[in-house]
Amino acid sequence: MSNTYASLPLQRKVSLTLALLFAAFIIVSFAVLRTVIAPAFGDLELSAARADLKRAEGAILTDLENLAAVTADWAPWDDMFYYVRGENPNFPKSNLLRPTLTNLGLDMLAVYDVENQLLWAQVLVRGEDVPPAELAILDSEHVSSARLTTFHDPLGKTVGFIETGLGPMIISSRPVVRSDFTGDISGTVIMGQFLNESRLLRLRDRTEVDMHWDFIPATDGPIIDSEHINADADVNVYPNNISSRRILDDINGRPFLILWADTARNISRLGSQTINAAMAFLVVAGLFVIGFIWFMLRSTILRPIEQLTRHIDEIRQSGDLSRQLDMQRGDEIGVLASQFDGMTAEVHDARQSLLDQSFKAGKADTAAEVLHNIRNAMTPMINGLDRLRKAFGVTDNLRIADATEQISNPDCPAERKQKYLEYINASFEHVKSVTNHAANDLKIATSQAKQVEGILSTQEKFANVAPIAENLVIDEVLDEAVNVIPKEAEPKVSLEMGDQLANVRVRAHRIGLLQVMGNLVLNAYESIQRSGITAGKISLVAANEIVNNQAMVRVTVRDNGNGFNDNVRDRIFQRGFTSKTQGEANGLGLHWCANAVAGMGGRIVAESDGLGHGAEFHVLLPAAQGG
Repeated sequence: MSNTYASLPLQRKVSLTLALLFAAFIIVSFAVLRTVIAPAFGDLELSAARADLKRAEGAILTDLENLAAVTADWAPWDDMFYYVRGENPNFPKSNLLRPTLTNLGLDMLAVYDVENQLLWAQVLVRGEDVPPAELAILDSEHVSSARLTTFHDPLGKTVGFIETGLGPMIISSRPVVRSDFTGDISGTVIMGQFLNESRLLRLRDRTEVDMHWDFIPATDGPIIDSEHINADADVNVYPNNISSRRILDDINGRPFLILWADTARNISRLGSQTINAAMAFLVVAGLFVIGFIWFMLRSTILRPIEQLTRHIDEIRQSGDLSRQLDMQRGDEIGVLASQFDGMTAEVHDARQSLLDQSFKAGKADTAAEVLHNIRNAMTPMINGLDRLRKAFGVTDNLRIADATEQISNPDCPAERKQKYLEYINASFEHVKSVTNHAANDLKIATSQAKQVEGILSTQEKFANVAPIAENLVIDEVLDEAVNVIPKEAEPKVSLEMGDQLANVRVRAHRIGLLQVMGNLVLNAYESIQRSGITAGKISLVAANEIVNNQAMVRVTVRDNGNGFNDNVRDRIFQRGFTSKTQGEANGLGLHWCANAVAGMGGRIVAESDGLGHGAEFHVLLPAAQGG
């Protein structure tokens, strides 16, 4: 399949690709509409159904809260308190009247004393007085009597649903106490409202929800877990509507009422119409877009590319680079054709010239770079040898022979002999110190001489062989590379070596890396010299990082020297370029460093915030194999 497709002409590939793209677009669009958008409408519809049920339940619970609020106003009332204690006999005449129930929207009001004896009660059914005994719940033998009339907390209350002899009712009872809630409980006040058809109609009007209820008959069996019932299946989906339910308990914790809310499936119908319209639009729009894209690709890209391809094939077969396509177009393809014409006219001469110059430049660069590296290695060695020469003349100014002669004189006073002995000891200590420094300088000079020998040996033995990479601990290389800094030159430079250097290993050519780092450290020192500052600082740090999914090591040489501007940054690694004054350098150091690091599989980046702000050189090298 892939070989057949690869062999097709570009025009057929584009046509086939656009056709497959259109088919995939239609399939994906249909799948998204049916599996994501359509269920979203269904979920939205279910959410609406549950919201309707919640509004319906909230409306009933609001009536319960309102009834509880009215009860909370009457129970902690001093006049009521003294009435149930028998100390306010005129209270019923002034307050417990039929208009009181009507104004409060109550169907039942009952008052008990502290002994749970009914003092006063009134029940209205469809506006007519009914004997309170017909409610049955006011009887002390009723199962809910104690819950309604017995309280031990002045703030106690009972609010909920209850089944009465006259029908289901919402009920609220509270203990009668003083208005400041002090003293003992003196009795109970109970208020109720029937859950009848008129109340249901008012709830429908208030919530705008098609709601209704069914009452669960009381049984003597075990109490049903209404939470389990509600969680089991609270939504029934039908073709034309969604019916959701909620079971509410009475004041005794038994399932009492099934509240239903019916929601018409208008959202699903609207969603289906929307999906069909969207699918039709996508098909038409997709056909139009695909057709337009094919026409534009054919006229602006495919035909010119076919023409350019034929021209290139003719040049390949004939070998005549003088042929010109002469495509008169102002776009990128026309520019490409024009550039191709110019390239074919120049490529033969340029290739021959490149072959001639490449060999000469390669030899010259190699010689110049080797000499530059040797000069860098010779500088600290020469300085060390000069200090060594000075060390050999330290004894010229010492008068040890005179002191010895004075000590040998028997006439020399003891005190004077002691001073001569101290002079001799001090002289030998000075000679010892100078000798130690001279030994260290000799060690450095030996190391640099070995480095020169290594450079020459590498150039001699492996001039035509790629340098062998090895795993190197970076601090061992840097410890040797920093020897290029003159010890007695001005200004004095503090050298900071990062603590993590001993834990970072790279894969590189040791001599080449030593030369690169020595060159960068020396450049940093010379930059500090040129800046004229009195407190120079060079810091060397290294860290592991991942670059293009490859484990690399970043070694940073940072100084507070002269720095450079953007113009220098763009040219700093070019061959022959230098920011130093005439005679200071030949411009081969950083160019050679960049080539050497590239040969090790890495690269160098130079950064600076501008003149006078120092510089950073980041050397990226492959991490050592095995970490």
